[in-house]
Amino acid sequence: MKEETLALASRIDVGLVGKVYRQFGRAHLAGVLQEGAAKRLHRALEIETPWRLALCDGEGHHDLTLTDHEAALPDGVQGRARDGFAYRYANFRLDEHYELEAFKPLFLMRFYEFLNSAPFLEFARAVTGIRQIAFADAQATLYRPGDFLNVHDDNVAGKQRYAAYVFNFTPRWRPDWGGLLAFPDEYGHFTEAFAPSFNALNLLRVPSPHLVTQIASFAGAGRYSITGWLRGR
Repeated sequence: MKEETLALASRIDVGLVGKVYRQFGRAHLAGVLQEGAAKRLHRALEIETPWRLALCDGEGHHDLTLTDHEAALPDGVQGRARDGFAYRYANFRLDEHYELEAFKPLFLMRFYEFLNSAPFLEFARAVTGIRQIAFADAQATLYRPGDFLNVHDDNVAGKQRYAAYVFNFTPRWRPDWGGLLAFPDEYGHFTEAFAPSFNALNLLRVPSPHLVTQIASFAGAGRYSITGWLRGR
């Protein structure tokens, strides 16, 4: 069976998206891929991805075998999350596996190639106004009930991260299920928050404080996305 073609939707007004991004430091772009490709990516994330569990507690990052976990968090993650930076979600590193030539048949690897193709990188440069963008790294993520990502700004010395991106691939989502990409201001108020709308791309400047709100225990689906940074050499 012929696979779906990965390409940006033809109707995108790159100039308008760039204007919004440069004014506010972020942009939400709905219907970013061709519909068939977006549905194919959801299927890949839902049934084809060999997920691992990523979590951060008082001892740092852990990469664990994914098992069905309860909504309750381990004590170490609870303590860390209360007053510091912590997270828990499932992930699959596209960039690391691609470099190792592992999982090559996965459709997700075709998406990683798309992210590093000339058309997408030129789109990223045009929107952000940053010509130094040379490549995109990438990971697939799955947030289930209880999962979250605390406030951070993505700025890591030496990484050359110019912008962060999030492609969302959950067909149906309610805002009261949590999982919002939210932007707190200096007073702790949310100035804006993006729901994980299907086939939408979120772009945000680095550094920009943001978080993913915890997934509710009653959420009716997993929050699927592919995320990473647009980087320089």
